[in-house]
Amino acid sequence: MKNPTPLIHFSFKAIPAFLLLALFSACAHYSLMNTQEDLKTNVYQFNKRFSGKMMDLSAGYVLMDQRKDFLIKSNEIKEKVTFFDNSLLDIQYFNGNQPVKKTTEGAEKEFNKAVATMRYQISILPSNQLKTITFDQTWVLDDEWWQVDPDLDVFLK
Repeated sequence: MKNPTPLIHFSFKAIPAFLLLALFSACAHYSLMNTQEDLKTNVYQFNKRFSGKMMDLSAGYVLMDQRKDFLIKSNEIKEKVTFFDNSLLDIQYFNGNQPVKKTTEGAEKEFNKAVATMRYQISILPSNQLKTITFDQTWVLDDEWWQVDPDLDVFLK
């Protein structure tokens, strides 16, 4: 009869490797979930501040090279636009320009760009007619911080 000791010795050596593999897998999933949560938080906070006409605070979410233009155009929006409601309709994820497949939990793998489809209900002076606009906001992960590349022209049409 053979001695079972070598098999037992091998299985004890394999346990740390399996634990390490599980730990790395869990960390990668946790990092992906954090990235998605950070994105949703920034989309929500930016749009909440923007629709509240807190342009100086919302500018903190704008890409650095777009901030000056954002602050200039946002003054006109502040004067002419009345905001009633906004909502996030959808988010599409990208790694560079390549789409990332979505699952029920969000993105299937790492991503560094997103397109948030927003719906706003607004009124633009001199009219007092309620208008619903739907548009895309492009968000980019820059130094682990989600920033928007805003298109303010949709509010001034």
